[in-house]
Amino acid sequence: MVALTDKDLAEYDERGFLLLDSVFSAAEVEALRRTLKRDWDVPGPHRIMEEDGRSVRAVYASHTRWRVFADLVRSRRLLEPARRLVGAPLYLHQFKINTKAAFGGEEWSWHQDFVVWQVVDGMPAPRAVNVAVFLDDVTEFNGPVVFIPGSHRHGTAVRGPRSESPRSAQHVDPADFALTPAELTGLVRAHGMDGPKGVAGSVVLFHPEIVHGSGSNISPFSRNLLILTYNDVANAPRPAGAPRPEYLIGRDTSPLEPDDVTLREGPLEEI
Repeated sequence: MVALTDKDLAEYDERGFLLLDSVFSAAEVEALRRTLKRDWDVPGPHRIMEEDGRSVRAVYASHTRWRVFADLVRSRRLLEPARRLVGAPLYLHQFKINTKAAFGGEEWSWHQDFVVWQVVDGMPAPRAVNVAVFLDDVTEFNGPVVFIPGSHRHGTAVRGPRSESPRSAQHVDPADFALTPAELTGLVRAHGMDGPKGVAGSVVLFHPEIVHGSGSNISPFSRNLLILTYNDVANAPRPAGAPRPEYLIGRDTSPLEPDDVTLREGPLEEI
């Protein structure tokens, strides 16, 4: 079990993110990687492609197709720290894997997550936490996520989409809610930037209002990042109209119970 200390809680509150080293073993990471490679080949709207139409940019809801990802959702090593940070029972709001292929994985614009869930889905408050699992070693060279520490304390910087023409019909791309250069410059001057790095199997927990983004991957090493968003069960979205597809927004809001589960490979059902 990963037990957060008072120092950890204070760091998360002040900076908006927390790095936990080597939470999962090399063998567990390999199981996740093998399954991700299989999931890349499953067609459907949950699979987002890069601009070149050949490389995968992101995949959603892998936990509904593969046992190892379903096990991960309930893992005590992720769920216990998440519950401690939010201070409430949690359910899985979203599951995605952002992929960055070697020599060309594209950038993700500077953005905040909560504003999307608030504007598009009707989430009442930022009572959620993102839990990111490194599926590769993350270095300064392969497009790490960069945070503006403490920016979550300013609340929501962007109030709505920047354009009436969304980048993708399959999901909301961060570019649609990106900060302007002036907004970003002011925050960086006040707070600086920090890009957590570590070995595969490490975990970063980050606040839904922290400003973050990542550059393109110019290295010969991939950078695949698995992100689970846990939300307070009392904070489920209340969409004004039809909700977005279930691969984007989880419908089951019953509280998750932490489990010392062993990560098992294989499909949940025949695909």
